Formats: sequence, structure tokens, C-alpha cells
Amino acid sequence: MTSSQHAPAFDTGPLSWVIGEIRGALERASAALNDAATRASEAQPTLLLHAKTHLHQAHGALQMVDVEGVGLLTAAAERALDRFKERSLDCSADSVKAVREAFGAIGEYLDELVAGSAPQPVRLFPYYRALQELLGAERIHPSDLLNIDTARSAELPRSDGEAAPDYAACRAMFEKSLLPYLKSTDAEAQRLHAGALAAAIAPLAHSGTDAQARTAWRALHAFATLVADGVLAADLYVKQLFGQINLQLRRLSQGQAGLPDTMLRDALFFIAAAREGGDEAALLRRAFGLEGAVPANYT
Repeated sequence: MTSSQHAPAFDTGPLSWVIGEIRGALERASAALNDAATRASEAQPTLLLHAKTHLHQAHGALQMVDVEGVGLLTAAAERALDRFKERSLDCSADSVKAVREAFGAIGEYLDELVAGSAPQPVRLFPYYRALQELLGAERIHPSDLLNIDTARSAELPRSDGEAAPDYAACRAMFEKSLLPYLKSTDAEAQRLHAGALAAAIAPLAHSGTDAQARTAWRALHAFATLVADGVLAADLYVKQLFGQINLQLRRLSQGQAGLPDTMLRDALFFIAAAREGGDEAALLRRAFGLEGAVPANYT
């Protein structure tokens, strides 16, 4: 795991008081879970209950300190333990591996925080992803681990006098370049198509009286611009967000207002991950306190 010198300072005092309790509880939970995986099915419920009890102890101690992101992993691990107990998931050595590795990663992450590393909960994403895959989650995204207040609006300059955007025209322009972008394997062609995608949503980023909606579209435009500039690579999560933007444009052209919080969260995640790019992205990183929030090797 790596950290960033730009991430906010973390008060290690409260965590240092309870880290021994947390580490011990997670180790006992892991041992009980490993024991359950090697036993006959009739012996498993009791051992799984022990594992869940120890996990609750760790979770209770974690609630006493302000460590962002870790609670998502412990909550996912608890759901997995429940599934094992209900037998909707097979409690085998292979299936419990993701839970046990998550326990180990949490302990390592907390040790690094106490040692002075900056808090970057996205460093836990590989373990969070493994738990969510085990649970068959519909949505799995590293932005879930970021603490972002999506209700706020950034004080960004706007163009006065702009007419309301033509949503149908924006959607048509966006869709024209989306499929070529998704299908292309050439980096230069991808950047070209991404530039057209950014241009298609630019009218939404620079108009409107709702500051929160304008902030969200400004973030999505900044994200698309970062892809067009080659700062962000065309990975699975990038392509997923472009697909979500297309669906949102369709809703707007049909008269449906609003914008899912997850889209803003995902866009801000990529803006934080980029760490460079145009003025728009830099303004948003500062406005939402995202400097150093995402490590380069988060996958």
C-alpha cells in the first residue's frame, strides 16, 4: 500500500488506543472463519457465530475512531458471514478467502495509519471488490470508499445568459461518439472520441440555475475532458460512467430531472485520481477536498 503527502493529516491518538483490540478481534474472527471452512456443515453455524461476534467487537471499536472507508469492508464481511450461516454461500476455504484477506488488509491499513501514513481508504479497494464480488453485488466501484459530500455545490464560474441546453441535441451528439469510443482500441482515437463526448455535455456544465446540478455536470465534463486529454485511461470504470451519462441524457431529453449521486461521486473519484489536468478539474479537487485522496495504484 502507498500513501500521498497531499492527503489530510490523521489524528492517530484515538486509533492507537483501540488498535490492539481491533486487530485481536479481527484475528479471532479470521481464525473462527477458517475453522468453520474446514468443518462439517453441522458444526459451521456455531463457529460462524463466533466469527461474527468477534467482527462485531472490531466494528464497535472502529466506531470509536474516525477511520473512513473501513466500515464498508466490515459491513460487507458481516453480510458474507450471514450468507455462510444461511448457506446461500458455501462456507469453503475458497469462499472465505476474500473475507479473511479483508480482515488482514484492515489490520495492515490501521497499522499504517498509526505509523503516520495518510488516510486513503481507496487503498482497500481490491479487498472491498473481492467481498462485493463474493456477495454478487450489482455495483462495485472504488468511489464507494471515498467520503464525499455530494449534496454540496462548488463555487464555479458560470456563463451568464446561456440558454437552457437542448437535451435531445446533446444526447444525439453524445451517442454519435459513444459507441466508437467504447469500441476503439487505439488510444489516439479514444481521446478524439472522448473530446466529442466532452463537447456534447459542455452545454449542461455551463448553464442552469441549480448550482448543485451545474456542479455535477461540471464534474462530468471535467471527467470527460481528462479522458480526452489522455490523463485518464479508458478502463472499465471510465466506460461505465460514460454509459451512465448517456442514460442520464436520455432521461433529461424525456423530461426527467435529477442526477444520481453515484454519477457525481464517480466523476469526482476520477478527478481525484487524475491529480492533474485542466483548471476545471483542479477547481473541483480543491472544492471537494480531494487532493491526494486516491492512490495511483488503487486497483
